[in-house]
Amino acid sequence: MEHDPSTHVDERLARQTEHLRRELRNSGLPVVALTGPGLPTARFAGLDSTDGTITHIRVAHGEATTGPWATVDTARRTDNRDDPLRHRLEHAIRMAGAHLTDVEWTENDATMHLDGRPVTGHIVRAGDRWTATRCADAQIDAEITVVTRDWPAATIQLRLVADPAPLLDRTWRRPDPLPQPPPPPVPQDLAREPHRALIDAALTHRRQTLTWIADGGAHPELPAHWSGLWRAAVRRQQELTDQSEPAANRAVTDAIAHLTTLAGHADWFDTSPRLRERAITETLLHVTGLADDLPSGPAHRAWRHHQRLVPDPTADLHRRAAADQAWRDAWTAWATGSTDTPP
Repeated sequence: MEHDPSTHVDERLARQTEHLRRELRNSGLPVVALTGPGLPTARFAGLDSTDGTITHIRVAHGEATTGPWATVDTARRTDNRDDPLRHRLEHAIRMAGAHLTDVEWTENDATMHLDGRPVTGHIVRAGDRWTATRCADAQIDAEITVVTRDWPAATIQLRLVADPAPLLDRTWRRPDPLPQPPPPPVPQDLAREPHRALIDAALTHRRQTLTWIADGGAHPELPAHWSGLWRAAVRRQQELTDQSEPAANRAVTDAIAHLTTLAGHADWFDTSPRLRERAITETLLHVTGLADDLPSGPAHRAWRHHQRLVPDPTADLHRRAAADQAWRDAWTAWATGSTDTPP
């Protein structure tokens, strides 16, 4: 009898659905969806949990890329304290590729209706297309957040979902990826110094991402030749250090992590091109072993100690904080005493 792999896929999905059904039933959190004539069908869109306890249940209506779209997030009433309503709407707009500064923002009191019963709360509007509304309901001991785009109904009408099984059957699943063309070759001028080109691309992507976070727009992408550039940097690292491929890959990864982290913590990295260039140069000389006794040596040793503590679950928070501060202080001392003399 010929093996049919789709049978095992169906069985696995059925087990996953049954597991989710049990989790939702045992969570104590209600499942809430939008209701009304002609609205996009509701489907289960995920849940969040902390220490094994479900804290958020999410239902989605419509498609995120086209047409009317909405999400309904039900949370325990203490779980949204660090999630301001405007931030929730900004994230949705940002993910849609729209600009935050292109819309007028307003905030008002609002009323939702849950199974016909009014529940008061707060609404944030961004232009004519986007809204985020949040209400706390003592009767179900939960907080409900609804984010909409181009939603046809003027009033938010909600319903408690007695049986989430139909929603689980409509769980969104990522479509099979389309065949991708081979990545373009690395330009010759970049291939000659792949370490530096990789660092420059990573730092540019970081700056673009910060701009995207601030104002939205098209999501920044790494260069199309990123993977090829990475492989070229690993090969060059092996040539310069005789490291194995895994060790060379870790060294390249660490150099990028060090410099992108430094860019986020040292003001001079963005404001002083001279110091930034020296920091990049010395970091690359350090990681490739092409120079010893660098002025930034104490900072690199502090970074290694810092990185050893980060994945160590036994390291207490005070030790991690002290290592982080020692690393910052080492770079501050380096920047304060830096001169124009090349390393």
